[in-house]
Amino acid sequence: MFEVGISGDLLDRNNEPCFGNGPLNLLKDRDDIKITWMDKTISELSSEMTSNFDAILLNLPKANADCVSNSDCRLKIIARFGVGFDTVDIEAMKRKNIIVTNTPNAVRRPVAVAALTMMFAAAGKLFQKDNLVRNDNWNERTNFMGIGLSRKTLGVIGAGNIGAETIKLSNPFFNKILAFDPFKSQNQLSQIGAIKVHLHELANNSDFIVILCNLDKNTEGMINDDFFSLMKKSAYIFNLSRGPVINERHLENAIQSKKIAGAGLDVTEIEPLSTNSKLLKFQNVILTPHALCWTDECFNDIASEAINSILSYIDKKPILNQVNN
Repeated sequence: MFEVGISGDLLDRNNEPCFGNGPLNLLKDRDDIKITWMDKTISELSSEMTSNFDAILLNLPKANADCVSNSDCRLKIIARFGVGFDTVDIEAMKRKNIIVTNTPNAVRRPVAVAALTMMFAAAGKLFQKDNLVRNDNWNERTNFMGIGLSRKTLGVIGAGNIGAETIKLSNPFFNKILAFDPFKSQNQLSQIGAIKVHLHELANNSDFIVILCNLDKNTEGMINDDFFSLMKKSAYIFNLSRGPVINERHLENAIQSKKIAGAGLDVTEIEPLSTNSKLLKFQNVILTPHALCWTDECFNDIASEAINSILSYIDKKPILNQVNN
């Protein structure tokens, strides 16, 4: 029997899968597979878990080297629920011949739409105007003029799967799109409607900046005081990648000193965001709980893509989304 463990944090308050039962039936319909829901509260896989399961559909818990170090480890594949895999020790899994997959296709459009949602909300001063109505300040609306986009420049940091989709969707709205991605050529970027630039050039010339790069040793803390000092005072920055790409203390300083106009974060350095965070005090900062792209369609597609990676392993079919080849 092939045993599959599923992250308990993928259960809703009614203990139902948050991605619906449709994708789960792909596993339930198989007589050779046993499904076990893992504890909702775990933050990290243990060696006991990896000795119990052949595959794990993994959401937020981390998978470090220690969890696969024992000789009785039977884990063969980790299917990450989402596109990021920085919570998994890729090299440790590779040494143990454990396959790690992600779901790049399922999240491409939803995250790109989420990026646009955040930019549109900031440009239209959506939340400030909502507060005007709720606080009986209707006549203050002339003091909260929105920002038109047709003459503005968008800067995209990271033009991979999601970044490229964001560029394509953004083209009708912005006058110009700049992109920083050391792995993409000018020709590749021009084909999707962007101009390749260096990071500092992007900071200097963009009115809206959206971060969609991976988190690694090169990008951690990449957006810092130096970057903010180059931005226009009228510019906004948004992060839908991973929190540590931005130095959060430096962002707080940039907002407080009005070096930039505002920000939007779907991700933070530490999640959940501390209730003592200065970011909560700023009306020009939009904060969402690493969930802005979460929709019924998005989660259905993520679960289907991740589960199909597990099924491909069982059935000895090509695994399309392996990240540790």
